[in-house]
Amino acid sequence: MTIERAQSSKDAKVFSNIYQKTAYKHGFLPHRGIVEEFEIFKKDNLVELFLAKYRGKTAAAALIIFYGDQAVYHHGASNPKYDRLSPSYLLQWEAIKEAKRRGKKVYNFWGVASEDKPNHPWAGLTLFKKGFGGRPESSLHSQDLPLTSKYWFTWSLETLRRITKGY
Repeated sequence: MTIERAQSSKDAKVFSNIYQKTAYKHGFLPHRGIVEEFEIFKKDNLVELFLAKYRGKTAAAALIIFYGDQAVYHHGASNPKYDRLSPSYLLQWEAIKEAKRRGKKVYNFWGVASEDKPNHPWAGLTLFKKGFGGRPESSLHSQDLPLTSKYWFTWSLETLRRITKGY
């Protein structure tokens, strides 16, 4: 397994394809505009795309944003074909080392499930993140700014989904 750092739009598209597979596997709605987001942050050297390669194929990837005193694990993806190799551990370790090289004080894994919710969809991801020995730190949750009345349709669906899934 090798880790490569990528800066091209082509690599961002590879990431996006694997991300789509990850979303399907875990049953979440994928974010849109990741490639565009990558391009914007790349202009100011605020983003790094890490690719875990196995025999020349991308097994996993992580998009890390470097801002202020933090490195933020913004998006991650893994090809289910390589799950047994656990490429994401080496991938994160290389990203953490890059954060240290850049003088960042915090490596922010961005979100864990509450310990009192063992059935939360992020339970496995939380176990992965906590395996690096960090500590949970609470901050203000992201906030929505409704710009049109269509927002309330999305809000209703998300609320219904949270209630039915029990988290």
